[in-house]
Amino acid sequence: MATKWKIYKRKRITKLSAFILLIVFLLIAVSSALNIFLQVKNYESITVKSYMDSNTLSNSLTQAANRLEFVMRVYKNRDYILGGGTVEDLQIEDNWQLTNLYNNYLAENNYEDTREIREKFYEEKHLEIEEIKSSIINADLANYEKIINELNAPQGFIYYATDGTNEITNTNNPDKDYYLLRNAYVVIDEKGVTLYPENGSSTFSDVLIEKLETDGGYKNTKIYAAIEYESLALRAEKWNSDRKILITNTAIIGFCLIISITCLSLLISVTGRTPDSTEVKLVPFDKLYTDLNILVIFGIITMCRKEFYTILDIRYTSENLMRLAVVVLTAIISSLILILLLSLIRHLKKGTLFKNSLLYYLLSRTISTIAKVISSGPLMYKVIGGVILLVGTSVYFADKPFLILVILATSIYIAYNKVADFQRIQEGLKIAKSGDYDFKIQLKGKGEFRQLSEDINEITSGLKIAVENEVKSEKMKTELITNVSHDIKTPLTSIVSYVDLLKREGLNSENASKYLDILERKTHRLKILTEDLFEAAKATSGNIQVQFERVHVNSLVEQLLGELDEKIQESKLIFKVIAQSDKIYAKADGNLLSRVMENLLSNILKYALKESRVYIEISQKEDTVSISFKNISACELNIPVDELMERFKRGDESRSSEGSGLGLAIAKSLMEVQGGILDISIDGDLFKAEILLKSF
Repeated sequence: MATKWKIYKRKRITKLSAFILLIVFLLIAVSSALNIFLQVKNYESITVKSYMDSNTLSNSLTQAANRLEFVMRVYKNRDYILGGGTVEDLQIEDNWQLTNLYNNYLAENNYEDTREIREKFYEEKHLEIEEIKSSIINADLANYEKIINELNAPQGFIYYATDGTNEITNTNNPDKDYYLLRNAYVVIDEKGVTLYPENGSSTFSDVLIEKLETDGGYKNTKIYAAIEYESLALRAEKWNSDRKILITNTAIIGFCLIISITCLSLLISVTGRTPDSTEVKLVPFDKLYTDLNILVIFGIITMCRKEFYTILDIRYTSENLMRLAVVVLTAIISSLILILLLSLIRHLKKGTLFKNSLLYYLLSRTISTIAKVISSGPLMYKVIGGVILLVGTSVYFADKPFLILVILATSIYIAYNKVADFQRIQEGLKIAKSGDYDFKIQLKGKGEFRQLSEDINEITSGLKIAVENEVKSEKMKTELITNVSHDIKTPLTSIVSYVDLLKREGLNSENASKYLDILERKTHRLKILTEDLFEAAKATSGNIQVQFERVHVNSLVEQLLGELDEKIQESKLIFKVIAQSDKIYAKADGNLLSRVMENLLSNILKYALKESRVYIEISQKEDTVSISFKNISACELNIPVDELMERFKRGDESRSSEGSGLGLAIAKSLMEVQGGILDISIDGDLFKAEILLKSF
């Protein structure tokens, strides 16, 4: 069961399904995250069930109190700001513009910061100071209005604040009990602070706390704020809605992440592996350098971080458009990053993570080039360079006798090894000269002598092969002449003998018709032999026109078996055709391929064991088509396979059969001109011929 699962999970359909599932569930998670981002205001609601128990409610009240206290203390009211109240006691250190103006004034006049200089500064820079104060007043007024607008923005939020002279309110009701009757309020007066509900970490401003802790506290200042019943109910309803959205979408996100992580783990474990192999296989995309791959991933992540908020800002134009943009970009970017990541995983599994990097390529090429330059340079230059280096080093360390001795000892050691290598090469040449081409010169290390020894070894190996081929060629020539002489002499001798008999007995003798039949068979035999010789010569020389076409192998085999049906019936052989598919096509010359298979079938009909089975198997693996013929030989096969492919070589050494011995040689040559292969194998009496061609 475990093995079946291992095979199944390595299938392409499983990998593709895991990839698609990962992206789909990731998109669902992103969509749920967008739901939270766009619809939820109160993130605290996921952990706090009731709005009345939340920090959010308490914080909204304390923040309102802080703002009201700030307005009453700093801005008072609108008329106070416009009347210059906020800049009345403005000091140089209170404003950066004023500070810069004063520092420039000191620098321009080389003054020191003294009381007299400050008074002079206020007199001379009166206009600039007034401009700065005016800009401060405008800024304070804008900030005052912003705070008031933010206080009035929440529906149902009511407040009243006074310092005894100034007051700000949106109710015109200074009655403390009016605010205390609400379910959420904050009250600050001479009695202290009352906050309800008081939850969690809600705090007041440091200034407000300091005043509360100071003796006297707030005597004249009063701050009342509360939330109306209807508004509080709406906030609670929104809180519950946010809580539901958060819980639902968080659960969806968690589930989707679990599925996505599971799919990612599966992809990481099976990427690069196939059902029929445990070896990690790379794909064309993996040619991308791994370090460039990593840079692309980081580049994509950096770009996403940079443009993230730009994409989110689309919601101000159209929420649906923003959703579509986020989902589409997430699908594209996550798919690309996943493809790049899986490529890195495949390289990591195969151990080529660093070897396939651009850095490794550049380093290896640089080192290789330097080594090549050093090793391929003229020997004279190297010797001169070595002498110069030796002399220069000796001069540089002339005042250090110990180092001179070390350099001298090293030089002697190197020279000794080089001379020893040269002597080994001389000895190897003498042995090769005597005719022993099996001896190899063995040198350690690198350098010219090592390269020279390898060149000499290659020369001796080449000489050995050349001598063996020459001996074999002479032997083949002798056998060829003997075989040709025998095969031609036999029918010629018969023809001469029967012609002589006809002369002596006459054409009217009772044996004349018998003699003529024999003469016809022998001349036909001689004609076939001559044609086979001519075809073998043409095939060997390659002087054959080849017209490649799409050949339906199944039909061609059926056609040949049909043409030879009569001979098959006579031979009593049982032919079994096994095809992997009904439609297997090969790129070949139909006529030449037909002649090759006809030669193989003719050999089978001549030499196969009577009443035995003959198997013809047709299959295709990737881009190669295979047609194999298997039969049991009637004669014992004691001939090496390579000899069977020679011309005039027969399966029966007695040469009693009618074959010329050229069939397999011709078939092999015809396959070579088509760019194919004819492979022969023998296992006991089992003879197998396999044709290999490119698929179409």
